[in-house]
Amino acid sequence: MNLRAHIGTAARQIILLHLRMIGFVMFVLLTVAIAIDLTNNLEDVRRHAEQAGAPFVPLLAKYLGYRAIDIVTRLLPMASLAGAFLAELLRHQRMENVILSAAGAGPSLVYGALLTVALLIGSVQASLEGWLRPTAIWAQVDLDLGSYAGRFRRGLIGPEWFTDETRAIRAKVMRSDVPELRDVMVFDGIEQETLNSIVFAETAVPGDTPTAWILRDVVLWKGEPGAVMQPEQLESLEMVFPLLPTHLQYHGVLGFYLPSAPLREIADFRERAQWADAETAVARRYLAFLLPGVFAFLGATLSQAARSGRFISWWRLLPLGTTGYVTLVSVKSFWALGEFGVLAPWFSAGAPLVFAFLLACLIQLALMGRLYSPHRRRAYEPLVEEKEY
Repeated sequence: MNLRAHIGTAARQIILLHLRMIGFVMFVLLTVAIAIDLTNNLEDVRRHAEQAGAPFVPLLAKYLGYRAIDIVTRLLPMASLAGAFLAELLRHQRMENVILSAAGAGPSLVYGALLTVALLIGSVQASLEGWLRPTAIWAQVDLDLGSYAGRFRRGLIGPEWFTDETRAIRAKVMRSDVPELRDVMVFDGIEQETLNSIVFAETAVPGDTPTAWILRDVVLWKGEPGAVMQPEQLESLEMVFPLLPTHLQYHGVLGFYLPSAPLREIADFRERAQWADAETAVARRYLAFLLPGVFAFLGATLSQAARSGRFISWWRLLPLGTTGYVTLVSVKSFWALGEFGVLAPWFSAGAPLVFAFLLACLIQLALMGRLYSPHRRRAYEPLVEEKEY
C-alpha cells in the first residue's frame, strides 16, 4: 500500500475515531474524578474565598483547572487503553475492516493510524508530565487549596532526621524558597560505640558550596574518648554534609511532583537515597511520550482479539479487558519499585512499556496466523497418516 493511502480518508477516519473515543473516556473519567474531589474540597474553596475576600466562582474555576491538569496526566494512559479498545469494537461493528479488506487495504493502514494517534497523545502526555502537572500542583500549594496544599505546605515541619556514614542530624525543616534547619542537633561518630561530639545550634543555613552549611549560635560538646564532654560556645560553625538546599525546599515531596530544574538537581546528587526516586521521575518524563501510545496499541489489539469472524466474542471481552487493566496497573507498581531503589530507575520506568508493547505484538502475530500452534497442521502435512504395507 502506498503512502497516499495512509493519509487518505479511511486513515483519517480511523485516527479521528480513536481520538474521539479516547477523548470521550477521558471526559467520563475526569468528570467522575472532579465530582469526587469537589465532594471533599468544595467547602474549603468556599471558606478560602470568604477569608481572602475573593469571588468564589473564579477561585473555583482556577482550582478546578489545576485539578483537571493533574487528573488528566494520571488518567490519560487509562483513557488511551479503554478508548482504543472501544474504537476497534465500534469499527468492527460497522464492518469497516471487511470493507477496507475488500478494497485491498492491509493491516498497515490501521497500524499507521494508531502510530499517528500515539504521536498526538504522546505529545500531550509528555507536556503534562514534564511541565503542566508540576506547575499545577505547586499552584494549588500557593492557593492553599486541596490535598496537595495540606501535604506540601510551605513552612516549618519536623523534627526530621538526616544521616550519612558518620553523622546524624535531628532538626526542624523550613520548607520554603529560602530553606534552613532549625533547632539543630548534630551527632558525630554514630558508627562508633561512643560519639566524637554533639553540636546544638539554633539554625543552619546554606553556605558557599552546595553541601556547606553554616551553623549559628552553636554549643559544641566535645571531649577525649571515655571522658566527660565539655561545652564550648561558638557564634558559628561550618559543616559539610551531603544535603542540598533543594532537598530541604522540597523535603518529603516525591520526585514526580517536582519541577524539572530541582528534580534534575536532586537526581544528579547521588550521595542521598532520594536520587533513586528523582531519577525514576526523570525516566518517567522521558518515557511519557511513549506511555499512552503503547497502551492505545495494546487496547486496540485486545479489542481485535475479541473478534470471532464477523462477530464479537463477548465472553472474551472480560478477560481481555482485565489483561489490559492489569498490565496498566503494573506500570505504577514498577515505578514504585524504582522510587524505593529496588529496581534501577530506567528499568522500572521502561520495562512495563516494553512488556505491554511485546504483548500487543504477540497478539497481533497470533491474529495474523504468524505464530506456530501445535493444534494446527501445516499445509504440507498429510491429512491422513500414510501407512506402509
